[in-house]
Amino acid sequence: MMAAPAGGTLATQLTWLVQAPPLLPPAPWEDAGLWLHREWQRDPALPSRAAESLRGQQQPGRIGLQFENQVAALVEHSAGLALVARNFPIRDEHRTLGELDMLVRDLDSGKLWHWELALKFYLGTPDHWYGPNSRDTLARKFTHLHEQQLPRSQSTQARRTLAAEGWKVDGRALLTRGRLFYRNSHPEQPERHPRHERGWWLPARGLPSQQWQRVPRACWACPSMSDKSTNTIDTATLIDYVEEHSRPVMVLSDLRPEPGFIVPVTWPNT
Repeated sequence: MMAAPAGGTLATQLTWLVQAPPLLPPAPWEDAGLWLHREWQRDPALPSRAAESLRGQQQPGRIGLQFENQVAALVEHSAGLALVARNFPIRDEHRTLGELDMLVRDLDSGKLWHWELALKFYLGTPDHWYGPNSRDTLARKFTHLHEQQLPRSQSTQARRTLAAEGWKVDGRALLTRGRLFYRNSHPEQPERHPRHERGWWLPARGLPSQQWQRVPRACWACPSMSDKSTNTIDTATLIDYVEEHSRPVMVLSDLRPEPGFIVPVTWPNT
């Protein structure tokens, strides 16, 4: 667990969350980000108020869970949305079949929506879009979202479990954020949102001699929030760090304006 970032820094991250383009096209589902953007337009102070509610709270170490907490805070502090449930379990007798990330009511229409959330980062290779943990791929996540997570609220068991609470889901929506990192070639499928945020990646060999700013995992969504005064290292130190930890490291550098990953020479087979 870790403490939430300072209020101003967290407000910046929440503003990014509201404004950023999707990573994946939401169709055939709705884009949950449109509701968050609507609420931010109605109340520009929404990210600051949501950040204040999170400040000082212990946050999970996994950035995906932090993302869920941030989305929940935005919904809870908006005027036009109500957070009905989080991680709502779907059960068949004594067995849990899965969970719905969020149930959100749009107070304008009165409709209840099932939201699924994903904050992801993938690096393109000729055969796959790999996550920094190469066991995670974009194709696998895309399939899981569209074939399991989002249809789950339509199942007989889900409808029965929801009805027991007096709820009926009117529709499903997807909220994805993150970045895709390019090098040479990459798969054209699964489809990516045309405005998705981009970066680059390089192996930890033949790097130019310069200063690099290492981006802590907590700042991956908004790399500019990284503390330059404490995370600047030279090339030799960066290579040693990457190979010692055997995992990709996000960096900022003078090479390009976008963030990038430096990966172990053996990645993605590490």
